[in-house]
Amino acid sequence: MVRSPRAARVGAGFQDLNAAASAVLADRLVELGIIADPAELRSFFPHGVSHYLGLDVHDTGTYGPLRPGNVITIEPGLYIPPTEGVDEQWWNIGVRIEDDILITEEGPVVLSGAAPKSIEAIEAMMAEPGSGAASTGD
Repeated sequence: MVRSPRAARVGAGFQDLNAAASAVLADRLVELGIIADPAELRSFFPHGVSHYLGLDVHDTGTYGPLRPGNVITIEPGLYIPPTEGVDEQWWNIGVRIEDDILITEEGPVVLSGAAPKSIEAIEAMMAEPGSGAASTGD
């Protein structure tokens, strides 16, 4: 699967990142039968995929072409409200997973690459003592 972090290269624009993420998301939603046409993606992907990170979480930056040393997010978010024509199994699902990316001349470096992202990895981390997960048992 092509992922938008690969598009995060020197000289790329934020619109390039958004286009890369949108193409993947639209293809997958069509495969799942959630949308029939990629043009419908915007109903479930209502925002851009990236912003700068810096002194502030949402650093202002220039939003010009990416330069070496820029640090950005790649965080596609899908939100599926109850929607006519969408199977109820998908209703009220929202997913947003963020990666933090350092832009270098050699290509993007995923700074958050070690963070768990699969259901299994997140559940395993939450089960570890000291994880901060709320106790539900005796």
